Amino acid sequence: MRELRRSLLPEDQARVAKSAAKTALNQSAFPLGESIALYMAADGEIDTGFLLQTLLDQGKNCYLPVLVEETTTLIFRQFLPDKPMLRNFYGLLEPEATAPAIAPEDLSCVFMPLVAFDDKGNRLGMGKGYYDRTFAFVNDKSAKGPELIGLAHECQRVENLEAADWDVPLGGIITGQQFYQVR
Repeated sequence: MRELRRSLLPEDQARVAKSAAKTALNQSAFPLGESIALYMAADGEIDTGFLLQTLLDQGKNCYLPVLVEETTTLIFRQFLPDKPMLRNFYGLLEPEATAPAIAPEDLSCVFMPLVAFDDKGNRLGMGKGYYDRTFAFVNDKSAKGPELIGLAHECQRVENLEAADWDVPLGGIITGQQFYQVR
């Protein structure tokens, strides 16, 4: 799946990213809210640049994940366009340590990358479990948490993914072609 998404032509990547962003911005199935987490794309993932810029233009507070090497959870720091970004130990861009942080529970919506997905909201990530550990509290039915939305290329859709007990299901998945609403 990773090889497949990396093989997409740059113009196809750009078209899909813009289409997915428009779908995210023009849907009514879930509230975006004011505190939205995105990611900086790598390895053929859906580019969030257009979505990020549009949300900033709308006055939203946008956050990006920061990996802490000693742990397997994420910290979310505010993206500030006038501040430098740093490369982490995987080479991914992150806000610097002085950028304001937000607790995962206080985010209103989280757009997540993925390697594969199915129609039931199961997500295959890169294998380290960062997002599943960070948002494990969402599995508690009484917990109030952010809406978790995957961004993917249509070619990443599979018939069925076996979910483990610790996997956190998505509320929906947005591709360049459509929105798969799960709950």
